[in-house]
Amino acid sequence: MTDFFNEFDAERWYFTFADEADNTSLVQQVGIVAIFHLVDAYLPVRRKGIAEAFSLYYEIYGDKLKGGYREDKRMIVRPFAKMDFVAYRDYIVDTSPMGVVEFKCMSKLSLGHVSDYMFGVYSPAGWYEQVHKPLTTVRVYLPIEELAGEGKARFEDFLLQCCALLRPLHGAAGLGIQECHDWEDYQTLEYETAWAYRGVDVCGPSGEKNLRQGYQNLNWYTFLAHHWIATLGTPEELKTKLNDERIALLPYEWGTAIRAGDWPALGKAETDPTSELYVKVNNAIRSLRVQDIGSLHYGSVAGEVRFNPLTSNLWLRRFDTPQEIKAVIDEAGNVKTDERHFLRMPSGTPCPWPGIWICEEDPSQGRQTFMHNEILPHVNGQVVTWRLVKAL
Repeated sequence: MTDFFNEFDAERWYFTFADEADNTSLVQQVGIVAIFHLVDAYLPVRRKGIAEAFSLYYEIYGDKLKGGYREDKRMIVRPFAKMDFVAYRDYIVDTSPMGVVEFKCMSKLSLGHVSDYMFGVYSPAGWYEQVHKPLTTVRVYLPIEELAGEGKARFEDFLLQCCALLRPLHGAAGLGIQECHDWEDYQTLEYETAWAYRGVDVCGPSGEKNLRQGYQNLNWYTFLAHHWIATLGTPEELKTKLNDERIALLPYEWGTAIRAGDWPALGKAETDPTSELYVKVNNAIRSLRVQDIGSLHYGSVAGEVRFNPLTSNLWLRRFDTPQEIKAVIDEAGNVKTDERHFLRMPSGTPCPWPGIWICEEDPSQGRQTFMHNEILPHVNGQVVTWRLVKAL
């Protein structure tokens, strides 16, 4: 048994919470969580990718799943005997782009208790995404025991295949808080765990529109789309910036995954609050992080402590130095400095990512669509700067 499993088992008691009415069932725990944030996932080709990722999960881990619920079936939990895997897979691809896809398949048939194994999706209706700009969120739960032996290599292969199928704008995988469906009731516990173990991610069931502007989740594996990671330079330049052979860059068709070491880090606040490799990844990609995360939790109703906008933005920057945080967040908790970098390219260079671009020197040119490797044009015979507005 590696040090990772020993360390995790020594702390397991402190982040595992049972139902007060039934102490044999858990309401919240820490395990392996993967989260993928997708844009335009209401399109049929993207919904097909979600179905294929679900099929992949079912192929590898499906023997642990017992059933689940679907939004279109009144959120009633049913065993696979009454609604099987095929019914869920077909539901994803057959739902209209203007309809919601929401479901979970779980190893425990309960909305009030957490499952060790779970595949869940919330994909808003196309019209709603076009108006309000939320993201589709795909989440996966596994127990840490799935990393034992050959499981770690199998998990990495699963993640990279999912990235190729789902084409996430960004996402992450590693240790995270696993929630029951009624997760709002236990947000105060989540708050305590997140601060006590800085390597444990908070992965809510949906993605707000601010996640179009930057990533939220940084973990053992962090996924970034090509047109985002391109702003950090070439792979060689990024490797130089990371400056650690223990950190691996794992390219896939639509982006790159960054793996921070051979094993995930708990990041216990008392002994290892700023896990070395997570800090290095944070420092290298921080310019792509969302500026203002808003609040990870709802407001307190009885004086209990939950995440609010200030503590959410502080937690987002848990791998920054105090000086870096102070330079960005003022005493009132307002995010005051723009850390974002945008993809900009000069005329005469090949377009690095297909999308809609705008000329910064002459915006009157309007938004123009360029495909991959198309030469970015001069304007009135002059070299100009083209900025990526929306990736395709």
